[in-house]
Amino acid sequence: MKKLCQKAKSLLTIIITAAIVLTSVGSVHAASDTIQLGQATKTKSYIAGVSFSYKITTDGKYLYCLNMNKNTASNVQANLVKNSKYIDGGLVYILKNGYPNKDITKDKDKDYYITQTAVWWYLDKTTGSQNLGDQFKNSGSDAYGMRHYVKELVEAGYQHRNDSYGISNTKIQLISSDTSMTLSNNFYVTKDIKVNGTNISTINISIDNAPEGTLVEKAGGSTTYSGAFVVKANETFRIKVPATAIKGTSVSIKLNAAAQGYTQYSAYEYKPVDSNMQNVALLEKSSKKVSTSLNYTADSSRVTVVKVDTNTKEAIAGAHLVLKDSAGNVITSWDSTINGHVIRNLANGTYTIEETSAPTGYLLNKNITKFTISDTKRDIKILIENAPKKVVVNISKVDQATNAPLAGAVLVVRDSTGTQIARFTTTENTYVLTDLKNGTYTVEEETAPAGYMKSTDKITFTVDDAHLSHQITFVNAKEVIVPDTASVSSIIMLILGIVITGAGIRFIYKNGQRA
Repeated sequence: MKKLCQKAKSLLTIIITAAIVLTSVGSVHAASDTIQLGQATKTKSYIAGVSFSYKITTDGKYLYCLNMNKNTASNVQANLVKNSKYIDGGLVYILKNGYPNKDITKDKDKDYYITQTAVWWYLDKTTGSQNLGDQFKNSGSDAYGMRHYVKELVEAGYQHRNDSYGISNTKIQLISSDTSMTLSNNFYVTKDIKVNGTNISTINISIDNAPEGTLVEKAGGSTTYSGAFVVKANETFRIKVPATAIKGTSVSIKLNAAAQGYTQYSAYEYKPVDSNMQNVALLEKSSKKVSTSLNYTADSSRVTVVKVDTNTKEAIAGAHLVLKDSAGNVITSWDSTINGHVIRNLANGTYTIEETSAPTGYLLNKNITKFTISDTKRDIKILIENAPKKVVVNISKVDQATNAPLAGAVLVVRDSTGTQIARFTTTENTYVLTDLKNGTYTVEEETAPAGYMKSTDKITFTVDDAHLSHQITFVNAKEVIVPDTASVSSIIMLILGIVITGAGIRFIYKNGQRA
């Protein structure tokens, strides 16, 4: 069972890999079913008195006779022979390296003659036919020194007799183990992409939807993508898309590979409708354009952080927030706005957000917010609440003796810069201040209530997150009435005068009785 599971897993991997390798090729060239032969022109007798006629199609393609002992094929239709017994790798080699593909002597008449006689000589050597005699091959006249060209071409063809021929399987493939892109050093990077090529030397690569700043990384380093680049067959490269270029949560790019295949040669045998005429060989050459493509997707992450009022749930600005990774490293920090803050391109992992400074008028949120980016959670919205401050400062004025509320005192509240925050006249009710900012404040009396002495106290209090409520009590003592000093002295003198006068009268009265 375990082995079966492993085989199934391997099969699945092969299927996935095959699914992401997309290859298209140009149509395979096929020979025409019929050709039309034109007028034949006789050649000179260059070697051993042997001469024959040029064979050519009506559209100008050169033909080569496969049986010298039959009549010259001319001015007639010929039909394609399938599975020719004469066509092999050696014959294709001779035609490919003969006229008109190669310049042998710089004389086209001689070059055609060399090519045609090489075909007959090769067939004599490989099939046992009797096209050319010993005079031609060895001892006959050779006034132009052409025999060695024919012989060399025949010998080279014989060495290639077992070569494959015809249009080969030209193709290219873009191979990658995965079509996703991973974040690394602020770039979304593909896995290694290998270009496989058959009968291909170089491949042109272009990228659809490539953001500005996209890099192409090869073994020699990275270069900025600027429209297209060239790779060699079987070369490996990577594509790097800058993370800053991704505005949403994903971006897709398409790699296009295109190449021109090697020129391919194939020979075909045609049989004239007149069976007395020679069958002929026609060499066709062609090349295939091949192309393929591969789609890649970069899945970005997007985290939107919004500060809101606990009660209204409306966005508030002014909080300072810090983002850290799971190791406690600071990733970024920012001050909140009513539009929220967007963080992009975080790698998979767990993160925390901590508030270090609260918006004005709000309590600091001491909770640490934790979230995780994963393959399935990449677009996250986080609301972090702040409770508004409830600052309440009660200011009372009371009688020192009775502790009863006093009306009529004028009190002034100032901040730490001396700026007046409030000025009010007390009543029997407590005066309440709210919505004070964090800071230090003072309260002092400007005018005392009637019948009371003015207080010289200057009461200081502080508003912060730990001290939002205060009770301030100002005490006033009643006035004490002190008599006028001059009036008191006059009364005392009057009383003394009366006392002295009375004492004198009493003294006189007593002395009179004694007399």
